[in-house]
Amino acid sequence: MTREVHLLAFGNTRSAGPWRHPDIDSSTDAVRRRLIDHARTAEAATFDAVFFADGLNFGPPATWPYKTTEDFEPFTTAGALSSVTERVGLVLTGSATLQHPYHLARQLSSLDHLSAGRIGWNLVTSFAQAAADNFSTDGVVEHDERYRIAEEAIDVVKKLWDSWAAGAIVADRESGIFHDVSKIHVPDHHGTYFDVKGPIGAARSPQGQPVIFQAGSSDTGSLFAARHAEVIFTGQGNRGRAQRFYQRIHDEAARQGRPVAPLITPSLWYLVGSTEEEARRVEQTAYEYFSPEYQAGWLLEVDVDVTGADLDGPVPASAFPDHTETHQTALAGYRALATEGNPTVREFLFRTVAGWGAQVVGTPEQIADQIEDWFTSRAADGFVLKDPGLPGQFETFTEQVVPVLRKRGLFRHEYRGTTLRDHLGLDVPPNRNEITA
Repeated sequence: MTREVHLLAFGNTRSAGPWRHPDIDSSTDAVRRRLIDHARTAEAATFDAVFFADGLNFGPPATWPYKTTEDFEPFTTAGALSSVTERVGLVLTGSATLQHPYHLARQLSSLDHLSAGRIGWNLVTSFAQAAADNFSTDGVVEHDERYRIAEEAIDVVKKLWDSWAAGAIVADRESGIFHDVSKIHVPDHHGTYFDVKGPIGAARSPQGQPVIFQAGSSDTGSLFAARHAEVIFTGQGNRGRAQRFYQRIHDEAARQGRPVAPLITPSLWYLVGSTEEEARRVEQTAYEYFSPEYQAGWLLEVDVDVTGADLDGPVPASAFPDHTETHQTALAGYRALATEGNPTVREFLFRTVAGWGAQVVGTPEQIADQIEDWFTSRAADGFVLKDPGLPGQFETFTEQVVPVLRKRGLFRHEYRGTTLRDHLGLDVPPNRNEITA
């Protein structure tokens, strides 16, 4: 099959600052309706999935005055959205270090059944102290150890997903036997971090296993992602860095004996207008409504501190520590943003609204040009799209950018299957208990 761009949309449609826009209703019911409309819009445009990030905390206290409240939990949100959509995938973030693998395996399997095979798990390793404080832990675990925990956690989760071999359900009414227990494999896992008996009370889900997403970009994280991920979510600020990351992941996946490398889907923050002039007006509106106080407070979570700096002065070098045990990739990415073009602190903070990933402002054709350029030059297999939270931006993307991509033969006109694996072109993984030598 001809290679095509994969498009995912951030499901967290709110952004600190734009809630002040007169056309945005921040009531709980409005947020609920907006989530539903957003997912349905993505589905109508044949997007692969809606992607829900999560940090397991309300953020640093310095951000609290500026952010809205309805930060809905992704597992229950995905369950709700699965009942009002039919094809679009739902990717939800779960922590391999703070959420227990038995709960993760059971919840994700249940959601994959309830959604008829549309679930992906974005596996994260939870770097924030504010998250650790919510789970009776001693604090944030050292960076590389978080990945050692994740190695064991994903092994446990997959063992639980594979507990049920084909034919385990016999449902013999005459004998009253529902299960052939010889085909139920109890993991009975005893490891360094987890002891899990199992099994879970569910047969293999429609996809065999939910799709594994991962966002590792540090040296340790990249090795983990190349070993386990089926799709990698990453932040890459320019095409050159993205190409190097893409090649590094492909090389490492090959070294580890994987026949197919993970798909690479960087974040892409966009502002679209029908003309260049309109796009710049949208950018100016986004700039007017963004909250520098919120952004400065949020950066504290990754050990970047510009809270005392002059907003209209240069970004101080002292804002960045030499090393961090929280989010090493974020620190490097934000350091690069602060040095490219010598922005003021205010300009730097506006750039961070997009994280440390790619940004594009322009017409539908110009945005399609950048997507095509990254895609054809092997910098990306697709993108996780993020807009600034202004009314109508996502709808404009689906109505004006998607048709350009389709006209160029880069994006599908309709779904070719029903599951997230179908959309992404991924095979159903074999059950480890049914593999013959």
